[in-house]
Amino acid sequence: MKNKVLIIFKYPRDQWNTPIINKFSNYYDTEYLYISNYKNKNYTEVVEEINNLIKSKGIEIAVFDVDYFKFINFFFIENINVKKKILWTGDDFELHEINSITASACDLVLTACPLSALKYKEKGYDSLYLHGEDGKINNSQELKKEIDVLFFGNITPKRKEILDYIIGEGILLKNIGHEEHAPQLPRDELLKFISKSKIILNLSRSRTTSIRSYGSESIYKFSYQFKGRILIAGFNGVACVSEYSPGQELFFTEDEVPTFFTKEECVQVLKKILGSSELLEKYTKKFASKVCNLYEDKKVFESVYNTIEKPSRERVKLIKIPYWYLRIAAKQIILRNIKLSTLIKIIFQFNIIFKLIKNSNFVVKFLIILESILNIFWYSIIFTVKSKK
Repeated sequence: MKNKVLIIFKYPRDQWNTPIINKFSNYYDTEYLYISNYKNKNYTEVVEEINNLIKSKGIEIAVFDVDYFKFINFFFIENINVKKKILWTGDDFELHEINSITASACDLVLTACPLSALKYKEKGYDSLYLHGEDGKINNSQELKKEIDVLFFGNITPKRKEILDYIIGEGILLKNIGHEEHAPQLPRDELLKFISKSKIILNLSRSRTTSIRSYGSESIYKFSYQFKGRILIAGFNGVACVSEYSPGQELFFTEDEVPTFFTKEECVQVLKKILGSSELLEKYTKKFASKVCNLYEDKKVFESVYNTIEKPSRERVKLIKIPYWYLRIAAKQIILRNIKLSTLIKIIFQFNIIFKLIKNSNFVVKFLIILESILNIFWYSIIFTVKSKK
């Protein structure tokens, strides 16, 4: 009989959630829930309901989806009653500072960035790389390759500049990218375009102007992020040409995934490969074979399963939790389901706030309590007025 796992997601988003559910389901009896479904529950009520579910179903392992959702923080995870706790992050390159504090409540960190897995290990965490893509091999690829170069993903101004330059140089590029917050192409349609393509173009430079960072990362204009788009190309038997990222250097050589830094270098690489059917076939076969042999779902999850099943190492202990993190946690607890009609319930959440700050100095305690009181009265009025509109 398989052991039971509960995955606690922020909210429904099939494109990102389903691949993680499928990976765990290969080895575990997997349950999942969405915090967004607990709309009319405060912090304490959410924790109690989840713990009741865990107890009723005999669940011993919980996985926490933490990115961009501060409600699932160190204190929330501490209050969930399971034997083993796992942090899952898909965007750690943006959120490492906050995630690495949250991770101290967990036994294992799974991250979609190979470099961040090393950064966690550097801090003493048990951490493994686990990609967030659908790691199934597509054996029904279209024989006719109608598209020379395909790009899909978010379109930033810098990416648009590169794409426009490639087209201007006479390369037949099909762009099915999307603007920020715009709807993405349905997965079935995307896979059809991929299977009809000769080369997938991966652009790894990511903006940091919108990064929700609380330290030094926010001062940098951009970063080079390892993208799952590379693996998607390999699973579908298509060659990939990628903008540089240090993460992909850990997995692929230059004769598997050719890389570039500038738009001029990109055009040179694309023209070279497209100009020789033998070279294109060589890159495609070597790259796709490696991806399918090493990163297919069951294979990539095997080391994760072995790590989960062995006795946990001692958790990382922090000297202290910084003031900025305590502020975020306190605000999320207070603002959960806040309205004038629930004001009494919210005031009783202060016992949780006191636990958060029990090891802090007087100044930190005073500031967080004062801010929490102001937040209660201000946001209860704001959210009550919004709910009546």
